[in-house]
Amino acid sequence: MLRRVLITALVVLSLAGCSSTEEPAAVSPGTAEPTAAGDAAAAAATADPAAAQDPAQAAVAIALRAADLPAGWSVQANPLPADADLAGNPSLTGICGQTFASEAQRTSKQPVVGLDDAGTPQLSSEAIAYASPAAAEAAVQELVQAFSRCPEDQYTFEPGPSAEGLAPTSVVFQYRLADGTTQVVIAQATGQLLSVLIGEDPAITAAAGRSIATRMAALPAAAVGG
Repeated sequence: MLRRVLITALVVLSLAGCSSTEEPAAVSPGTAEPTAAGDAAAAAATADPAAAQDPAQAAVAIALRAADLPAGWSVQANPLPADADLAGNPSLTGICGQTFASEAQRTSKQPVVGLDDAGTPQLSSEAIAYASPAAAEAAVQELVQAFSRCPEDQYTFEPGPSAEGLAPTSVVFQYRLADGTTQVVIAQATGQLLSVLIGEDPAITAAAGRSIATRMAALPAAAVGG
């Protein structure tokens, strides 16, 4: 699941304000990642989106990579087994207390955390593959509905970064939490895929989103049901 330091139940992405029982282990400077995570990050960093043959491969190709982030930053991949049961590993369900029916349509996902040059997690992401393009689009619609129901005393919504350069189906949210933390959420879909980013720096999060959008545009339509 994405690191959740964010919303009460953004079980996949973490920002500030709630606890998660399955947050990935923190990576500190000079500490080697587990072999599986290191291998997954290396594979994603070189995955050619134009060569993807199915939604699972496409999710790897659009997953957050170090090249999407400022110089000196890195990524921590949190790979799931190929046969992982996603039923107990939510991605979006829980945001502002809402349930996402689209969760049942997920077929694979690639959680990755972006780390700054000090090794501190600054950005959480998931590239999610769904059983159909309709399910991925439904997830975006459910995300909009969930944020529209966030408690007003906990979320103060603000103008966010421009959506220019993102995928045609995309939404951007920026808000301040009760403790003053600013968070930006960018979700964009193409075919059977959904990319979700959560970060505290609007410019860095938006730049990463645009970089991912470029790879999404290069995916073969046949690989993602587009």
